[in-house]
Amino acid sequence: MKPQFSTKCLLAILLVMLVSVTARSQALKSLTATAKGQGNINVSDIDKHQISSLMVILKENGEAEFTFYADLQLSAQGTWSVANSLSKGIDIKITGGVVGDNAKGSGKLFLRSDGKSIDRLTFSATSDDGSKITIKFVADKS
Repeated sequence: MKPQFSTKCLLAILLVMLVSVTARSQALKSLTATAKGQGNINVSDIDKHQISSLMVILKENGEAEFTFYADLQLSAQGTWSVANSLSKGIDIKITGGVVGDNAKGSGKLFLRSDGKSIDRLTFSATSDDGSKITIKFVADKS
């Protein structure tokens, strides 16, 4: 009976190791995605733009680029990281762009369950002139 127990134990350990390796290999390394949807850009509650689509580029080196398509095209740059799980969102730090390449702030990007499609994005930033910028975007469900 002991050989059967140790064999079962060894198989269980191997299965756990295989699942761990598989989960780690599915971690997000980079992403380029676009989405149509609805959102808005508010600059100090004075200047408002409706967002119709969004492009996100997350690079392997941790850099991020965002392009917002409204009645004009705005962009932002920053960094990204994933804490424990994609289900808790991707942490975004804004380090430039939006208004005169000088915005600083943070936010979250959420992907759909496929891990490749944009679900929603929110962030707040402040420019050097003190303008507060908020962006909220929700992708269409199509």
